[in-house]
Amino acid sequence: MTTLVLHIGSPKTGSSAIQAAFAPRPWRLRSGSWCLLPTNPYRHAEPAGCIAALYQPPEDLPRVWAQRRTAHPSRFERDLARYRALLQRRVQPRWRPHPQALFLSSEYLWTFSVDLIEQLRRDWLALGVSRFLVVAYVRSPIALYRSALQQHAKLSSNWRRFRPHRWTYRFRQRLEAWRHVFGADLIVRPFDRSQLYRGCVVQDLAHTIHTSLVDHPPVPVVRGQMAVNESVSVEELMAMQELMQRCPAQSGDGSLRRSEVLWALWKRLGRLRSEGGGLGSPVTLQPRVEDVIQLRHQADLDWLSETFAVHLPARDPACLRVASDGTADGWSDDLSLADLLQLDVQQPWLERLRIELAGCTLPAD
Repeated sequence: MTTLVLHIGSPKTGSSAIQAAFAPRPWRLRSGSWCLLPTNPYRHAEPAGCIAALYQPPEDLPRVWAQRRTAHPSRFERDLARYRALLQRRVQPRWRPHPQALFLSSEYLWTFSVDLIEQLRRDWLALGVSRFLVVAYVRSPIALYRSALQQHAKLSSNWRRFRPHRWTYRFRQRLEAWRHVFGADLIVRPFDRSQLYRGCVVQDLAHTIHTSLVDHPPVPVVRGQMAVNESVSVEELMAMQELMQRCPAQSGDGSLRRSEVLWALWKRLGRLRSEGGGLGSPVTLQPRVEDVIQLRHQADLDWLSETFAVHLPARDPACLRVASDGTADGWSDDLSLADLLQLDVQQPWLERLRIELAGCTLPAD
């Protein structure tokens, strides 16, 4: 009997750290009965989520895979074919015993519809899997909004999708889709440091798998601390947003080349921050933004508590305020950072970053 463990996110709940810790290893070093499946066919960790690209239509692809498809269509199709064949070789090796347990992590599985989830399940059954365990992490909507906004702002200066009265963390819809297919094989855990096993999402996932699959040895985990997708300062966001507005993209999300240049600049600013001893102010939401996010998700938070006994940190409902100026009912499409964040900045550090980026340009396409 072969068991498949799927870690499906949700996004911004430590997925990159999990993928770094549960990293595939050469066959000769494979530990025990576990086979840790790769997230792409490239022999390195990033970009993750190729499993989603096997199923989703072009308009629903994660940004990095949509950009790869646009930049090199034929190469994209070859890579998908390579990845599908690679998974089959891992699950059904020709010259080695079949693994007893498989592990695959991809936060991009989170958005799958019931139809796609059922197709994914049929495909794995056809490969010989007979038992499933699906693990999802859910975090506070306010914390997710803040984290997702930071990540989005690294590559885009369009804030329209983050209008607080429109933005929704669809965790109930996503979890109901996976529960419809996998039932009791779905486990939901809170992404909250005070509730995670040993305060670490990697340790929590390993512990959850071990206690759920007592007939398997522990899943092998890479030891050591991993800093993955670190938060940025509000000064860095402001300086990079000013650069993106000086050099606007021709398309909504820009090209693969533009993203690569932006990521290189973010690494450059990260080195400056490290050399400066961690200068910068944390990203903090406007209180009225937090209020609206909390109010929009309160019913789903109650459902999460009742259905999975998962209780997430939340603002006291008695303290929530609805702004009297009408902004709680709707934000303009033309949002700015000041509409969403508290811009209490270290001005000398902001000026230093502006100087650093003064001579930089970005590809338009």
